[in-house]
Amino acid sequence: MRKEGISKMAKTFIEKLMSDDEGKKLYFREDLIFEITEAICEVMKEKHISKAELSRLAGVSKSNITQLLSGDQNMRLTTVADLLYALDSRLAVTAVPLDIDSILEDTASDQWAPAMETTMRQFEYQEIDEKDRREITQAA
Repeated sequence: MRKEGISKMAKTFIEKLMSDDEGKKLYFREDLIFEITEAICEVMKEKHISKAELSRLAGVSKSNITQLLSGDQNMRLTTVADLLYALDSRLAVTAVPLDIDSILEDTASDQWAPAMETTMRQFEYQEIDEKDRREITQAA
């Protein structure tokens, strides 16, 4: 499938997701999970710390670290704090107003929705067949 086709499907998906309050809430929940896991991964990369090393530093199993950083498992704030502490870092948090219009515009310019696979599982938009769904997930 061509990149333009995937971008169009992603835009359609995001537009449908943003069309009701539950979809919007889900999007922003997944966005927060994505941002936090990306921040932790970025610190690991900057400090050249592997999952195995973070596991040792934080006192949790490597498989637990892998699950937490996949974004599929709901991370408690205490877990986030513990992982960042083990990385000698902390999270800086800023609340900003919701701007749904810019999200829709960004999607059109090839920006991907956070955790698209998870949101697609939770909102079953049947017009995207399984093959296209796998391609979208792989592209994201």
